Amino acid sequence: MKVLVSPEFTKKASNLDQSNKHALSDFITHTENTSDLDFFSSLKMNCREIEKGIFQVELPSGKLFFSLGENNEYLLLIDIISINNTLSSKKDFFSFNNPKTNANINPRINSMINPKVNSTINPRVNSTINPRVNSTINPRVNSTINPRVNSTINPRVNSTINPRVNSTINPRVNSTINPRINRSYGGPYIYNLDLDKEFFIVKANQKVDIIYNLNNDYFGFIVSANEKIKIEFNLNNDWVGFFVKANDATWLKYSTNNEWTGILA
Repeated sequence: MKVLVSPEFTKKASNLDQSNKHALSDFITHTENTSDLDFFSSLKMNCREIEKGIFQVELPSGKLFFSLGENNEYLLLIDIISINNTLSSKKDFFSFNNPKTNANINPRINSMINPKVNSTINPRVNSTINPRVNSTINPRVNSTINPRVNSTINPRVNSTINPRVNSTINPRVNSTINPRINRSYGGPYIYNLDLDKEFFIVKANQKVDIIYNLNNDYFGFIVSANEKIKIEFNLNNDWVGFFVKANDATWLKYSTNNEWTGILA
């Protein structure tokens, strides 16, 4: 059978340890050299169907997920999880978008995402992205983005976005979103201006993201105000900052005083 992979899968695979890389290579070789009729019966790896059409293969220290195309013409590698049995330091966390290695998302190199150079992404110059001037992105004025008024974006009220209730968005319960355990978890992360990781983000739904520190402590949450602005709140539902979209992979982090404090990538 033919094997198909996504660019995201390729990035994760490059971060695997040697044992998992060898196992993945053996799996791909087996797939390419085996007909669909003999694939499962001759596979010498622990494999099971975890839901309709989605299969899981056990790796030496991880899990591989795949599906089969129409009429079993191809195999699609969906995701891979590398389980780390030892706690990683923050510098070891894999990231899809690391500003220290990717110049396109490094404000020190790419002036287009540096608010000190590009005034269109500087709220002190561009009033349309300044919550103090533009009331539509100010949660104190616009109740739809205020969790104290809009219960659908309030984790204390809406249990589906509360990691203390919904274990699927809690990295201490769900190891697939825990960068200390899943070495293939690629972020996004919040970096300070020295480009060091400080927090990571887990998507709760299309409107809300959850913020965790690097010890997996629930730290706060982010609410999308529009396509270019996200609003940050702490655990008391206090407005503490906001993010401005700089490019497709990068958001700039600001305090409520419009001070640039970091990036989200």
